Amino acid sequence: MSKTHRVSRTSIMSVMEEDDSLSVSDNRAEMLIERVVIDDNVMTTIEDVFAGTSVISDTEKVSRILAVRAEVNQNWSQARDSFLAIGRALLDLENVLSKAEYIKLRQGSDRLFPFSDATATQLRRIAKAVSDGVIPLDACPGSYGTAYQITLLNEHQLRVAKERGLIRPDVTRREIASLRKETVIKPEISGRVDVNVLKEEYRKLLRHREKLESEMAAVDSKIQDIKGLLGDLVE
Repeated sequence: MSKTHRVSRTSIMSVMEEDDSLSVSDNRAEMLIERVVIDDNVMTTIEDVFAGTSVISDTEKVSRILAVRAEVNQNWSQARDSFLAIGRALLDLENVLSKAEYIKLRQGSDRLFPFSDATATQLRRIAKAVSDGVIPLDACPGSYGTAYQITLLNEHQLRVAKERGLIRPDVTRREIASLRKETVIKPEISGRVDVNVLKEEYRKLLRHREKLESEMAAVDSKIQDIKGLLGDLVE
């Protein structure tokens, strides 16, 4: 089977240099061209993705795909840096506030920040994983959802993920989820167990824990209010 003809690197550069949409003051075109001429593996990927079409022999289309890919990768990396910075900032704030204050912060997260407490928890966990070296900075995915999936891996799963080369910037959430499902260790339970009953009990316990956390936050808040009124009278 004959191999599809690739467009030349020189022709790609020529088309990109002439593309008015890339001629911007921040030298974006020059940066994208530099990335294009380096990675031959990308051309192989484009061949595979567009097999059976004429794309690979169309200089203009290939140059556009490469330009968009380079720009997406650049912004994807910036997105990663942004959510890591947010996670670090939230961790720092946790160290500044008292326990009661921190609970209030979490309860009002969606009023103070453009995301929920659940998202804030994920961002903190990712930032800590990177800080602790669990996820190397240069291997952290650009999607915080995918990065968070990595933080859920136990030691065994993390070791398997590293062996399979899954701790990398372009890993997908599906790949990590598949690994978790494949390597989950089910506890041995003697006797017959109704799985649905266990699931319902699990959900009830989660709801009960949330209720207790809310009640504890209210108690802590009331304590702080009373301390504020009594001042020095409180030991």
